Amino acid sequence: MKILMYNTVSDELPYVKKWIEKTGHEVVTIDQPLDESTVERAKGFDAITTQQTTAINAPIYNQLAQFNIKQIAIRQVGYDVLNLPEAFANNIRLSNVAAYSPRAIAEYTLTQLFNLIRHNKKFERAMAVGDYTWAAGGQAREIHNLTVAVIGVGRIGTALAEMLHALGATVLGVDPVYRAQNEPFVAYTTLDDALSRADVISFHTPLNDETRAMADKNFFAKIQPGTIMLNFARGEIVDMVELEKTLQSGLLAGAAFDVAPNENDFMNQKQPTTKLPADIQRLLQYDNFLLSPHIAFYTDTAIKNMVEMALNDAVTMVNGGFTENEILR
Repeated sequence: MKILMYNTVSDELPYVKKWIEKTGHEVVTIDQPLDESTVERAKGFDAITTQQTTAINAPIYNQLAQFNIKQIAIRQVGYDVLNLPEAFANNIRLSNVAAYSPRAIAEYTLTQLFNLIRHNKKFERAMAVGDYTWAAGGQAREIHNLTVAVIGVGRIGTALAEMLHALGATVLGVDPVYRAQNEPFVAYTTLDDALSRADVISFHTPLNDETRAMADKNFFAKIQPGTIMLNFARGEIVDMVELEKTLQSGLLAGAAFDVAPNENDFMNQKQPTTKLPADIQRLLQYDNFLLSPHIAFYTDTAIKNMVEMALNDAVTMVNGGFTENEILR
């Protein structure tokens, strides 16, 4: 089988090579995403895989179908880049890698939470100008005293909840799907109840019609003074204007984001900070706002699993087989 691998990064190449040696299939890698300008590259291939944050727009699916491409295997959890109706209308099967390493994202979320409650950005900025006093950053909070609302208790949210529980935190879960196996470490509740009780709010939901702009003006009005917000899911879940207002007012004690609605304008790129979007420039000035370049997933285990699982699923779907990673709706 001949597979085209879109948007390949150098870290993936060793795992692609090992997979080829193990399976005997042919994989051609390119470093561009799947879009209107690159879809022609799929001609002559049996299957394709990609990982990207830019949308795969409607016309592309019909073109893929004309090339006899019957599937798209994305090497990531979030599949909001896909146009599901267009894919299904063109009889194209879809898959993601929902469990490539839930711990990778959960661990990084926890890392940034610790950075916020220990005021590390404040201390680092103070030390850079010679201020080594305790007052430069202020007293920290300890995690076992915190109540954390995990919004979206899927694989990643569950992994984070387990870690938080092991550290002594109280974990509230908000999710339309109840998972009884999580009861030992998650207390399921409503969104309003969670916001009224949480010291920390952490988003781990997919981006869809229900979650887009979930954290709006009304949402922020319900949080408690001194709340910390974490977003390691999708940027569009949070209204960034309201986030900035709430940070400025002091209602939010801090926020750590690995995503942003406008991240395609600057993330995974090199550019002067003066060229960053205006709202990002302003947010980065806050001592209590942390931004990372969509790297929560970025571990050796995750990259290996993303490559292997997506390529395996591509072969399976082309051959008409079943994969638990298939996106059905």
